[in-house]
Amino acid sequence: MNVWQMVMAAATAYLIGSFPTGVIASKLVNAPDVRYVGSGHTGGTNTMRHAGPWVGATVVIIDALKGLVAWLAAWWLMDGSPWALPLAGTLAVIGHCFPIYTRFHGGMGLATAAGLILILSPWTIVIVVPVWALFFLLVFRKRYSPRSVAISIPIAVALTLLFLHPAPPLAWMLALVTVVLVLRHLPEWNRAV
Repeated sequence: MNVWQMVMAAATAYLIGSFPTGVIASKLVNAPDVRYVGSGHTGGTNTMRHAGPWVGATVVIIDALKGLVAWLAAWWLMDGSPWALPLAGTLAVIGHCFPIYTRFHGGMGLATAAGLILILSPWTIVIVVPVWALFFLLVFRKRYSPRSVAISIPIAVALTLLFLHPAPPLAWMLALVTVVLVLRHLPEWNRAV
């Protein structure tokens, strides 16, 4: 594996992650452009609110698959290197959050990250959900979703790394994707949902 393979894998993962699923889906059903209504995010939640539950659910599924497709493409471009996982996973989530196709106006990255984590580290999801529910339902009382995400994901990933000891490529992917998600949610900290 050489530097050019890594660069090609990173660029491919970013471009796959950048695919603007919510924008395309809302246009296909003649719904408002999700970039200009509601939260302005292009992910499944905003699409669900403005284009309907079936369209939003489809966007979530496709966005979740973007991470897996990016990982497979990077794995192939990097000749099966296990380090394709942290590279592709991180770049796919960054691509979803800041997609080049829509002038870097994207989603929050949760579905793309969750698709990878659900398949590769399901115990992390098992830890994330109750921790998130604790903050969302009890601490912030359903008012600040970005706060509950920005707090619960790092806690859950830290518990995964401390107690489950995943292989280094998976550990790096979890850590890097967590940093991206937290940084993406911090500007939304005070936004009421």
